[in-house]
Amino acid sequence: MKIAELEFRKAVLSDFQENAYVVSLAGRSDCVVVDPGAEPAPLIEKLRKNNLNPVALLVTHGHWDHVGGISELRAIWPDAKIYVGAGERYKLTDPRGNLSAHFGLPLTTCDADVSLADGETFEAAGIPFKTVEIPGHARGHVVYVLETDEAPIVFCGDVIFAGSIGRSDFPDGDYDALIAGIRDKILTLPSDAVLCPGHGPETSVGVERATNPFLEGCV
Repeated sequence: MKIAELEFRKAVLSDFQENAYVVSLAGRSDCVVVDPGAEPAPLIEKLRKNNLNPVALLVTHGHWDHVGGISELRAIWPDAKIYVGAGERYKLTDPRGNLSAHFGLPLTTCDADVSLADGETFEAAGIPFKTVEIPGHARGHVVYVLETDEAPIVFCGDVIFAGSIGRSDFPDGDYDALIAGIRDKILTLPSDAVLCPGHGPETSVGVERATNPFLEGCV
């Protein structure tokens, strides 16, 4: 698959400034949404404006700022299937697990349709994805790798950011596991692999390998 065959859109949602990504094949109306976020009105507007029909909602992890919009999207597009790493599924319906209770507003969303294991591949809207589990920010956190002829595109949630890494101080966080996962499963990708994080701007493996201060000594 060539990058030119794909269309990418991004909506930044809520006070948490969470990135929701929309991926589709050029010329098709069916699409995939990665991390529907909380307060999804800008995402819904973008989908409607571009006449897109989400058939899959991919969840990197179950924290509320990444999943809070699921129920609103499902109310509009009831056939959209929810995909999540098996270790994070319970958080969709557990306010303590998804941290909404931690912020004083316990909320839940729809249960998932598909639980994914590490290494599992699947196709949605004609687009192939590989599931890679990287715990540390959240116990069952997964990233979604989209292989193209030019370079992999990685929807990496809160594992790694431009110049930073995810928090590991939540109840099921683990700093050592996070660093090991980044070292073994992110930094081993080609330098031109595109990283699409859950917050902030896109970056690349090469840039983070060379400049991310949290990853000194990992390569």
